[in-house]
Amino acid sequence: MIKVLTVGPLEENTVILIDRSGKKAVVIDPGAEGERILKELKPYETVAILATHGHLDHVGQVGFLKEKLNAPFYMNRKDSFLISNDIFPGFSQMIGAYPCPEPDFDLREGDIINFGESSLEVIETPGHTPGGVCFYNREEGYLVAGDTIFKGSVGRTDLPGGDPQTLMRSLQKIISLPDNTVIICGHGPETTVGEEKRSNPYITGRFNIDLW
Repeated sequence: MIKVLTVGPLEENTVILIDRSGKKAVVIDPGAEGERILKELKPYETVAILATHGHLDHVGQVGFLKEKLNAPFYMNRKDSFLISNDIFPGFSQMIGAYPCPEPDFDLREGDIINFGESSLEVIETPGHTPGGVCFYNREEGYLVAGDTIFKGSVGRTDLPGGDPQTLMRSLQKIISLPDNTVIICGHGPETTVGEEKRSNPYITGRFNIDLW
């Protein structure tokens, strides 16, 4: 089961994945509205808190949930410098962010995260941030992509640590997945790999990613 909660003033998508037994869960990118996220997690044993990247609108409630659930936090440590970076003055206050702890586990390409009867594969997709990752369930055909790619767009690269050419290489990884793979984005609606290959202007070449 996949639950997507759109939270906070930036309408960030927090993703809760429940394993096939219906007993264990992971939460990905808990950015805001911690009490609401916690309420959704209560029926399950939360075995991990995961982050696609370190921007505060995606990790703003990690500290709150870690304290409440005593679950380990997984993130690529290349993004550790971002978890206390306000991006602009007052950003953390605007989204109600809690202090984010350092990750307990450093995510790397090919890592497998098991939760109950389900699992996720880590795909490193830097460019939006240096430590950006996606979480791929190959068996069920979905990808939790954070801000690497959006429906018809891509993650911006003008924030600290962003790099457009690195992001382009990460996009090539994503579009190499099967066309029917469902992409759950960090903001906005879901899409599929096939749809983005056909119509995303940053992938088809109609827009220059260096200008983003």
